Amino acid sequence: MNASSSKWLALGLGVMGVLACSAEASEPATKPGNGAAGTGNAASTGGTANGTAGGASIAGTTTTGTGGTATTGTAGTATTGTAGTATTGTAGTATTGTGGMDGGALAACPSPPAAGTIADLLIDDLEDGDNGLSKVGSRTGFWYTYMDAIGTTIVPAPDKAGTMPLKPGATNCHGASKGCIIITGTTAPNDTTVVGMEKYGYAGVGFDFSNAMKTCIYNASAYSGIKFWARGDVAVTIKLGTTATVATADGGTCTTGCTDGFSPTGADVLLDTEWTQIDLPFATAMQAGWGTPATLDKTMVMGMQIQIPPGQTFNVALDDFTFY
Repeated sequence: MNASSSKWLALGLGVMGVLACSAEASEPATKPGNGAAGTGNAASTGGTANGTAGGASIAGTTTTGTGGTATTGTAGTATTGTAGTATTGTAGTATTGTGGMDGGALAACPSPPAAGTIADLLIDDLEDGDNGLSKVGSRTGFWYTYMDAIGTTIVPAPDKAGTMPLKPGATNCHGASKGCIIITGTTAPNDTTVVGMEKYGYAGVGFDFSNAMKTCIYNASAYSGIKFWARGDVAVTIKLGTTATVATADGGTCTTGCTDGFSPTGADVLLDTEWTQIDLPFATAMQAGWGTPATLDKTMVMGMQIQIPPGQTFNVALDDFTFY
């Protein structure tokens, strides 16, 4: 098939109703920050403001310590902490957290919100092997998976403890790419037998554009849309979230009918087993129609999710996300 083609599936009302409920039930995973075993910046597991054993540390190149390669200190390569390669924390290569290798979570959401320029198109090509977005356009978000609690499975599993961040896979990625997001599993079927206690199956993967131990607002006004490549064996719900569609608990302003984010024409997208480019133009993106109505405000973008409907066995891969 033509690899540049896009496929859309406008699901019927009955099926859309099922998917809508599933979408309403979904929530982003608890954001653990950007460290594999860290929970934040200057207050992370394994480090206070300067990391573990910081200050006048051993195994550092700081000006205090014992037997080092700097004025004093012994056999260390980090400016603070012990056995670390980052500026804070222990055994990490990121600038915050402990054991962190990726992401870019900030101490606080930027004010005004972070913004990219038209030259900062790349969101993430997954080539660096970590779970953080590419460090361009002041973007500091990272990838995560999420799922319901009624029997769904997804690999990689959600990492709410912050100990095993999502890693890109390397099997049959797009083009000559060395890495791509690969998720597999089975979503639970919906259970609507008890009125008022309905249960909906879902699973998905997503990222924030800006993150400070919570989802921050990102200004995407320089761009006209988002493109990415995908392959798979199911229809997926694409949800671009803005403050108006993200719940207040997750940093948005929505109070009811939340997570009805913006998809291409509001319809689900039918993936192909071959790599296909998916296009999400901001000008024509729409909500599915079940949640609180909102208008896509490019200055108030928060994150993006690709969600699997209920009752599906799935194998989905995603790669090369860019603005345009």
